Amino acid sequence: MEKSYYELLGVSKSSDIKTLKQAFHRLSKALHPDTTSLQSDDAAQKFRKVYEAYELLSDPLRRKAYDKELENKEIHTRIVSKAVPNSKNLNQAFLDNRRPLSGGELFSLLLLFIALITSVFLGISVSLLDGRELQVRPSWLVINQFLNSSPSGHIRNVSTSILNNSFKSAFIAGY
Repeated sequence: MEKSYYELLGVSKSSDIKTLKQAFHRLSKALHPDTTSLQSDDAAQKFRKVYEAYELLSDPLRRKAYDKELENKEIHTRIVSKAVPNSKNLNQAFLDNRRPLSGGELFSLLLLFIALITSVFLGISVSLLDGRELQVRPSWLVINQFLNSSPSGHIRNVSTSILNNSFKSAFIAGY
């Protein structure tokens, strides 16, 4: 896990601005290219991190937001470790800790359910008033059954061309 800015500067969460400034100066001297044994790229990258930590923690509003973010991460880690000690089922950890639905959300679900029932009722009512069947067979199925059946109940030979079969020709011409 990545170090927090407090750990990076080597200070506690309750440190004041003066302590933060002292820690920043101590680390910036240690990371200066003239005084460090680190490679210049590595030292520059570490200095940027230290500077970023100092800038954030020295601003009271940003520090408060950062502390809240750290607190949320700690709570999340505790929840996952309690619910899933071996990290086998992370989804279960989040499902067990869901909040209940609010009144507005329940009302929205009720309105959605009413709209669904109303739509189904109106669809059935309009089709019945219009004289339509509720269950309609697809046209391709009706055509195939019509083409493959004969009045005697035997299956017709459909391998002949459409023009040679008068029954099929009459059907296609009529529709």
